[in-house]
Amino acid sequence: MHRLLPIPLILLACLLNGCGPPPAIPGGTPGRIHTEGQPLGEVRVTVYGQDGQPQAFAVSDRQGSFQLRQEATLEGVHLSPGSYRLTIESTGEFSMHWPKAYRSPTKSPLEIQFSAEQTEIDLNVPAPKMSL
Repeated sequence: MHRLLPIPLILLACLLNGCGPPPAIPGGTPGRIHTEGQPLGEVRVTVYGQDGQPQAFAVSDRQGSFQLRQEATLEGVHLSPGSYRLTIESTGEFSMHWPKAYRSPTKSPLEIQFSAEQTEIDLNVPAPKMSL
């Protein structure tokens, strides 16, 4: 009987070792989205390259902070120096509305020049219209 006691303890230890939240996935280029200095939370930011293809996306937290990620894998994306166009759209319970152009990868007025010296994106956008 004493020989069988360690087996359940070993199995229990193996099971408990796998418990807990999954490890955090490191993010990519950080950024902040705000309007007139006020942070905007729950906003999806999508970054498009010169070719019009999506390069990365993020969803801002309550402080307006975000980290760029790859859509399919959620791995962090670090922007290379270059020109990018960004789109924004509300993802939260309280909808924020910007003119339609802000959702268009070809017409969005949100353009950035990201340099090798930059470490983050500072995105100041017009005040949205709010609705429930």
